[in-house]
Amino acid sequence: MDTKEKEKKVFISSRQLTDCREFVCASLHKLGPWWIERFNWIKSDLGKGKDAFCRLLDNLRAGQWKPGRNFWKSPYLITAVITGMVVVGSNLYLQKNQLACAAYYNGQRIAVLASQQEAEKVLACFEQELEETIGQDVFLNESVQFKMCMVPRSEVKSADYYETILRQLPWTADGVELCVDDQPILVLASQEIGEELLERYQNAVIPDESKETIESVRFEGKITFRNKQVAVKEIVPLKDALQLLMGGGLKEKTYIVQEGDTLWDIAAKHNLQVDELLLANAHLTAENLKPGQEIKLTAVEPLLKVVITSHLVTKELLPYETKTKYDSNLDSGKTKVVQEGKNGEARVVYRIVRENSRIVKKLEIERTVVKEPEAKVVAKGTRTMLASRGTGGGTLRWPVGGVITSRYGYRGREFHSGLDIGANYGAAVGAAAAGRVTSAGWQGNYGYMVTIDHGGGLVTRYAHLSQINVSVGQSVSSGQIIGRVGTTGRATGPHLHFEVLANGSHRNPLNYLR
Repeated sequence: MDTKEKEKKVFISSRQLTDCREFVCASLHKLGPWWIERFNWIKSDLGKGKDAFCRLLDNLRAGQWKPGRNFWKSPYLITAVITGMVVVGSNLYLQKNQLACAAYYNGQRIAVLASQQEAEKVLACFEQELEETIGQDVFLNESVQFKMCMVPRSEVKSADYYETILRQLPWTADGVELCVDDQPILVLASQEIGEELLERYQNAVIPDESKETIESVRFEGKITFRNKQVAVKEIVPLKDALQLLMGGGLKEKTYIVQEGDTLWDIAAKHNLQVDELLLANAHLTAENLKPGQEIKLTAVEPLLKVVITSHLVTKELLPYETKTKYDSNLDSGKTKVVQEGKNGEARVVYRIVRENSRIVKKLEIERTVVKEPEAKVVAKGTRTMLASRGTGGGTLRWPVGGVITSRYGYRGREFHSGLDIGANYGAAVGAAAAGRVTSAGWQGNYGYMVTIDHGGGLVTRYAHLSQINVSVGQSVSSGQIIGRVGTTGRATGPHLHFEVLANGSHRNPLNYLR
């Protein structure tokens, strides 16, 4: 080994000894005067040991070492050996451990970083970022404390990890609660942000209708701000708060089905889709919907309602009415247009009340007729039909007196499977022939309906009844009252829908009536 390599090894050993001494000194500095005094003794001995160890290495390098009789008993040799052991042990210890800074909150260690300077810098940057985000000073109930300690190198964490831990601490700030009728709905950073939020919310829900004139805009309920120290994680940023106010939450309520209601009418009335209505009511269908039935409505209710009152001036068509003139020269059930109708026109003023964007009230406050409508005149035949020409094995009597408003057969693309006879609401409906009642009750679009089996494959049906006077299994005679004319089911006005079936197939009732 050449001289330079020997000098290098001696220098490294000397430097390691010095580092070890300084490390031990720094670590024991906080242990008190008694330990410091004793450490100074050890340090003095370590210094002498280092000098002796270095002289010994110098002599070895120069080839001048000549041990004397008392060399092995020399305290300097012993000190040098101990010093070497300390250096080696310290090296091994420092390879696996290091002096680091531990951060504590509320007495619990939350993270270990390489230095106190790094720990304090990350804390200051995080606190500044948090304050810039919410626009307020932030606080902790207790401050984060730092202590130097020796820890395994694997326990020293990165700045990103420390920041993640800091986010989980219970930071607080001076915020405000936005309250409606003294009930808090949102936590905001300041009242100024709250006032800006309310202004943006109003502008978002005011209708952009050039034909309407806004009369007033107000919030439903008393709006107040309440100062309070709040958790930072509860504070809602402005853009998120606006979306939260507009989105609201789901609220469930019930609705009682009214006469003439359909699924589409109910859904539109409550600002829902038919699919949403069916999802909330698992067994509901268009066929089993009936008056008096209670169904569930799940709708979005906004956290804050803006009531907007406006008025609208518009022109509306005045539909012409149809006047009927009976003509004995026409067969019963046949019609002929004598005079075409013409619509009129009116100027109408409405007052409209909205809650947010949904119209909850539309009141007509003024109507001026600009042009009167002209009625349509229709002649309807009253000539009595001749006896049956059917194949049902007999003739049927008319179940109710009145005018045929819709015949059997195609009406555009839709096939009409029976005969509609217009009559007064509540008029008595009689059995077309003797037979046995096979069904009596609600039948979806048919409303309340009675079915009678007359034997020989002949069946009659009586639909849209307002009242049923017979029950299933009952025998009835020809002309016996089985119900009353109504508008149940899919009906636009009071009438009887009368069907004739022969061997399960629909037939034209006019071929069976006498």
